[in-house]
Amino acid sequence: MNLFYSLILPFLAFFPSFEKDQLVNMDESVTWIGIDYSEAKFVGSAGFTDPSDLPRFLLEWNDFVITEPDKYDVKKALGVPSVTIDLAFTYARNKEIDTEAMVQEEDFKLSKEEVEAVAKSYDLSKISGTAAMLVAECYNKKRLEGSHWLVLIDAQTSEILSAERFVEKPGGFGLRNYWARTIYELFESNAKAIKKKK
Repeated sequence: MNLFYSLILPFLAFFPSFEKDQLVNMDESVTWIGIDYSEAKFVGSAGFTDPSDLPRFLLEWNDFVITEPDKYDVKKALGVPSVTIDLAFTYARNKEIDTEAMVQEEDFKLSKEEVEAVAKSYDLSKISGTAAMLVAECYNKKRLEGSHWLVLIDAQTSEILSAERFVEKPGGFGLRNYWARTIYELFESNAKAIKKKK
């Protein structure tokens, strides 16, 4: 754990309303490494009729922070003045996924420990400061909700600084835009939560 967290976290116990899960050190560099879908499930086969087409969507959902940066604003979502985008980490991981096995009928959730294991599996030693990512959990067509975990990682030590679960409603035309809405709403939800604490 870096010096900033070592100094400030003991004092946060005196402020019950403060959620350290949303804490990003403004003085450190922040790198967004994208969305990891390696443990995610898509629930409701009627809503995912062509699993062979999912690799394209995994790429496009990850790319929105580049193709539509004003809407999918990582800086705003994390409450930081600047951020580096490096999606190579999650690009490589997501390419290895058997998307046929991602679709199922049963509901699905990841434990915090499982999420942290996914985040820690990345070698981020070439990144300085904090790495931020989403670990996708479940896109559930039956419940009409999509869930992700927002994870902050000390890139040099692989220590998990925070892991917070978000559940949002999908919306929009077409499979890509329908589930992308949950990513957008997550960014907005976290940005609002951070703003309230400033």
